[in-house]
Amino acid sequence: MPDKKTASPAAAESLGKRPRRGGPRWAIVGCIAAVVVAVGVGFNVWHATPQFCNAICHQPMDSYVEGYLNSDQPIMAAHREANVSCLDCHPATLKEQVAEAVSWARGDFETDARGKLAAEGISFDYKKCASGGCHDFEAIAASTQDWGGRKGVNPHFSHQYYGGEDSGEVLSGSMGAYAMDCSYCHSSHGTSQMWCNGCHDFKTPDGWENPAALRR
Repeated sequence: MPDKKTASPAAAESLGKRPRRGGPRWAIVGCIAAVVVAVGVGFNVWHATPQFCNAICHQPMDSYVEGYLNSDQPIMAAHREANVSCLDCHPATLKEQVAEAVSWARGDFETDARGKLAAEGISFDYKKCASGGCHDFEAIAASTQDWGGRKGVNPHFSHQYYGGEDSGEVLSGSMGAYAMDCSYCHSSHGTSQMWCNGCHDFKTPDGWENPAALRR
C-alpha cells in the first residue's frame, strides 16, 4: 500500500476530501421553518374565531362568546348569521392585546350580574358600522323616515349635536347635525334602547328598553 509520501496526486486529493453534510442540515432547517409557518397559519385562523376570545380569559369573555354562538338577541344573531366575527368589529392591535392580557392577569376589571364587563368603554359610530360594506348609512336613514308614523321623526337623522370619537363631521343633508354613535341605541351584547326617548316618547322596537317609560 503506498504511503502518503508516495501516493499519486489523484489519491492525495481523494484523501483530502471530507463528506459534505450541508444537505441534511438544510433539510432539517426547512422542516422546522415549515412547521413554524404551519403553526403560525393555524394560530391566525384560530385567533379569528370567537372561541379564541375565551380560550384563556374565561372571565369575563365566556358570556360574550356564549352570546355570539347561541343568543337570539337580534343584533347578535344577525351578525352571526352573516358570518361577522369578533375581529370584524373589534380589530385587535398588539398594543391592545398586551394591555388586555395585563388587565386580565391582574384581575383589573369588574363584571356585572350578567358576567359582562361593567365598563366597556367601546363605542361604534356610523363610520365604523358603515365601513367595509357592512351597513349603508343613507339607506338605513331612509328606511326610518317618519318613524312610528310621526312626520319628520327619524332616529337616524337626529337634530342633536352629538358624536363619538369621530364627531365633528356634518353629514350631508342632516340640517347641520352630527351623526350620533350607533351604540347610543344599538347594543350587540346587551339590550338596545331607544336613546331618543330620554327626552321624547317615540315608538320603541320590540325588546328594546324605553327610557320614556321611566317618566310615566
